[in-house]
Amino acid sequence: MSEKKGVRQLERELKAARNEERREHENRITKNRDFSLGGIDPNTKSKPLPNSTDIPDAILLPKKKKLKKENIPW
Repeated sequence: MSEKKGVRQLERELKAARNEERREHENRITKNRDFSLGGIDPNTKSKPLPNSTDIPDAILLPKKKKLKKENIPW
């Protein structure tokens, strides 16, 4: 006697298998707690942005003003 499974039962089994795979993957991941400086040269200096008078024949947009309040949508 062959046992036929319904679509719902197969979906439940698939969901359980996916959850188990995700759980195994998350347990394998080790978090990096190394906060040392990496990738940025410590001798780099910030370059000033050029003004519109420094570049001939250039039309630059006005500089964006910094918001004085948080970006709250209401």
